[in-house]
Amino acid sequence: MNTNIKIAIGLGLAYGVYKLYKIYQLGEEITYTPVAFNYTMGNIEVKMRLDNPINTSLKMRGVDGKLYTGSTILGTFSSAPFEIKEGVSYFTLVFKVDAINSSAQLLQSLIFKTIPVITMQIIKKIPFISIKETFDLNPAKLS
Repeated sequence: MNTNIKIAIGLGLAYGVYKLYKIYQLGEEITYTPVAFNYTMGNIEVKMRLDNPINTSLKMRGVDGKLYTGSTILGTFSSAPFEIKEGVSYFTLVFKVDAINSSAQLLQSLIFKTIPVITMQIIKKIPFISIKETFDLNPAKLS
Protein backbone atom coordinates (compact mmCIF):
# COMPACT_ATOMS: atom_id res chain seq x y z
CA MET A 1 0.00 0.00 0.00
CA ASN A 2 1.21 3.50 -0.84
CA THR A 3 2.69 5.50 2.07
CA ASN A 4 0.47 8.52 1.29
CA ILE A 5 -2.66 6.36 1.55
CA LYS A 6 -1.51 5.00 4.92
CA ILE A 7 -0.90 8.54 6.19
CA ALA A 8 -4.30 9.70 4.92
CA ILE A 9 -6.06 6.74 6.62
CA GLY A 10 -4.16 7.39 9.86
CA LEU A 11 -5.08 11.08 9.82
CA GLY A 12 -8.70 10.23 9.05
CA LEU A 13 -8.87 7.80 11.99
CA ALA A 14 -7.20 10.31 14.32
CA TYR A 15 -9.71 12.98 13.29
CA GLY A 16 -12.61 10.55 13.87
CA VAL A 17 -11.34 9.67 17.36
CA TYR A 18 -10.86 13.38 18.15
CA LYS A 19 -14.46 14.19 17.07
CA LEU A 20 -15.84 11.33 19.21
CA TYR A 21 -13.87 12.62 22.20
CA LYS A 22 -15.22 16.17 21.69
CA ILE A 23 -18.81 14.83 21.52
CA TYR A 24 -18.20 12.84 24.73
CA GLN A 25 -16.68 15.90 26.41
CA LEU A 26 -19.68 18.02 25.40
CA GLY A 27 -22.04 15.37 26.79
CA GLU A 28 -20.16 15.40 30.10
CA GLU A 29 -20.18 19.21 30.43
CA ILE A 30 -23.97 19.43 30.08
CA THR A 31 -25.37 18.96 33.57
CA TYR A 32 -28.79 17.78 34.69
CA THR A 33 -30.15 18.65 38.13
CA PRO A 34 -33.49 17.49 39.60
CA VAL A 35 -35.40 20.47 41.04
CA ALA A 36 -38.94 19.18 41.71
CA PHE A 37 -40.72 15.89 42.28
CA ASN A 38 -44.45 15.24 41.92
CA TYR A 39 -46.86 12.31 41.71
CA THR A 40 -49.82 12.94 39.37
CA MET A 41 -52.32 10.79 37.54
CA GLY A 42 -50.45 7.57 38.20
CA ASN A 43 -47.12 8.98 36.96
CA ILE A 44 -44.06 10.32 38.74
CA GLU A 45 -42.92 13.66 37.34
CA VAL A 46 -39.39 14.91 37.93
CA LYS A 47 -38.65 18.48 36.86
CA MET A 48 -35.05 18.82 35.68
CA ARG A 49 -32.77 21.79 35.14
CA LEU A 50 -30.41 21.43 32.19
CA ASP A 51 -27.27 23.60 32.06
CA ASN A 52 -25.39 23.79 28.76
CA PRO A 53 -22.32 26.00 29.40
CA ILE A 54 -20.98 25.42 25.88
CA ASN A 55 -21.85 27.96 23.18
CA THR A 56 -23.28 25.26 20.91
CA SER A 57 -26.27 22.97 20.68
CA LEU A 58 -26.23 19.17 20.81
CA LYS A 59 -28.59 16.74 19.08
CA MET A 60 -29.56 13.95 21.46
CA ARG A 61 -30.79 10.52 20.42
CA GLY A 62 -32.97 10.64 23.53
CA VAL A 63 -32.87 9.99 27.25
CA ASP A 64 -33.85 6.78 29.03
CA GLY A 65 -34.34 6.55 32.75
CA LYS A 66 -35.63 4.61 35.68
CA LEU A 67 -36.60 5.36 39.26
CA TYR A 68 -35.88 2.84 41.96
CA THR A 69 -35.48 2.34 45.69
CA GLY A 70 -32.88 -0.24 46.58
CA SER A 71 -33.37 -2.83 43.85
CA THR A 72 -37.10 -2.16 43.33
CA ILE A 73 -37.89 -0.34 40.07
CA LEU A 74 -40.71 2.18 40.59
CA GLY A 75 -40.98 3.59 37.08
CA THR A 76 -39.35 3.98 33.69
CA PHE A 77 -38.96 6.79 31.16
CA SER A 78 -37.90 7.04 27.53
CA SER A 79 -37.82 10.15 25.34
CA ALA A 80 -37.77 10.82 21.64
CA PRO A 81 -34.74 12.49 20.01
CA PHE A 82 -34.38 16.21 20.75
CA GLU A 83 -31.88 19.08 20.60
CA ILE A 84 -30.25 20.76 23.59
CA LYS A 85 -29.86 24.52 23.11
CA GLU A 86 -27.15 26.56 24.83
CA GLY A 87 -27.88 28.10 28.23
CA VAL A 88 -30.30 26.97 30.95
CA SER A 89 -33.57 25.18 30.26
CA TYR A 90 -36.12 23.20 32.25
CA PHE A 91 -38.03 20.08 31.27
CA THR A 92 -40.10 17.40 32.96
CA LEU A 93 -39.45 13.66 32.86
CA VAL A 94 -42.69 11.70 33.24
CA PHE A 95 -42.02 8.21 34.55
CA LYS A 96 -44.58 5.45 33.99
CA VAL A 97 -45.17 3.91 37.39
CA ASP A 98 -45.04 0.18 38.07
CA ALA A 99 -48.15 -0.05 40.28
CA ILE A 100 -47.21 -3.26 42.11
CA ASN A 101 -43.68 -2.23 43.07
CA SER A 102 -44.75 1.32 43.95
CA SER A 103 -47.63 0.09 46.13
CA ALA A 104 -45.33 -2.30 47.99
CA GLN A 105 -42.80 0.49 48.57
CA LEU A 106 -45.53 2.90 49.75
CA LEU A 107 -46.92 0.29 52.17
CA GLN A 108 -43.44 -0.38 53.53
CA SER A 109 -42.86 3.37 54.01
CA LEU A 110 -46.16 3.74 55.88
CA ILE A 111 -45.43 0.78 58.15
CA PHE A 112 -41.94 1.99 59.07
CA LYS A 113 -42.90 5.72 58.95
CA THR A 114 -40.03 6.63 56.65
CA ILE A 115 -39.65 8.68 53.50
CA PRO A 116 -37.67 6.56 51.05
CA VAL A 117 -34.83 8.05 49.06
CA ILE A 118 -35.58 7.42 45.42
CA THR A 119 -32.68 6.94 43.03
CA MET A 120 -33.04 8.19 39.45
CA GLN A 121 -30.77 6.82 36.78
CA ILE A 122 -30.73 8.45 33.34
CA ILE A 123 -28.88 7.41 30.23
CA LYS A 124 -28.06 10.38 27.99
CA LYS A 125 -27.85 9.09 24.44
CA ILE A 126 -25.58 11.53 22.60
CA PRO A 127 -24.43 10.76 19.04
CA PHE A 128 -22.50 7.46 18.87
CA ILE A 129 -22.24 6.93 22.68
CA SER A 130 -24.35 6.92 25.85
CA ILE A 131 -23.53 8.44 29.23
CA LYS A 132 -25.11 7.19 32.47
CA GLU A 133 -25.89 9.52 35.40
CA THR A 134 -27.42 8.73 38.79
CA PHE A 135 -29.19 11.09 41.22
CA ASP A 136 -30.72 10.58 44.66
CA LEU A 137 -34.13 12.21 44.96
CA ASN A 138 -35.38 12.95 48.43
CA PRO A 139 -39.06 13.90 48.01
CA ALA A 140 -38.96 15.78 51.32
CA LYS A 141 -36.25 18.15 50.02
CA LEU A 142 -37.66 18.70 46.51
CA SER A 143 -40.74 20.85 46.05
